[in-house]
Amino acid sequence: MSRVLAVVLLVLVAAGCADEPVTPPAPSPDAAFVAGMVPHHQQALELTAMVGGRGASPGLEAVALRIDRDQVEEIGQLQGLALARGLPVVPAPMMMGMASPATLAALPGLRGAAFERLWLDTMIRHHEGALAMARDYLATGTDETLRRYNQALIASQSAEITTMAQLRTTIAGP
Repeated sequence: MSRVLAVVLLVLVAAGCADEPVTPPAPSPDAAFVAGMVPHHQQALELTAMVGGRGASPGLEAVALRIDRDQVEEIGQLQGLALARGLPVVPAPMMMGMASPATLAALPGLRGAAFERLWLDTMIRHHEGALAMARDYLATGTDETLRRYNQALIASQSAEITTMAQLRTTIAGP
């Protein structure tokens, strides 16, 4: 009888534990970085696609084309690395520097200098967000390929920020 009581108590205790919320383990820095950076780069592609036909300067069109090509290549690299490493698909973490829905809605209605100013301001913030994400990864991530990727990203996007800031100073207006 005591054995039956012990089994019943064990079942009741186990059942009670099942009601406790289970917190899934945090994703690895590698999976979290890829999950955040791929949609971040996808938004950059959305922004670069807006440049054509808006009366943008040749300098802005050249920067947008270079960013577009880089982001397409980097998305492929990140997705391939995730597949090769078997990284789990995790929800995208908070991504720094993302353009707001209001900005994404405003840009298509602008042309010329007004478009260029807002686009450059937006893309500079977007790149600054990517730099912060890359530095965060370098502080915690251990995958050597992703570490090299982030070091290259910091160099290339820092240079693009400098170019975009210089372009921004040539546009009349606030």
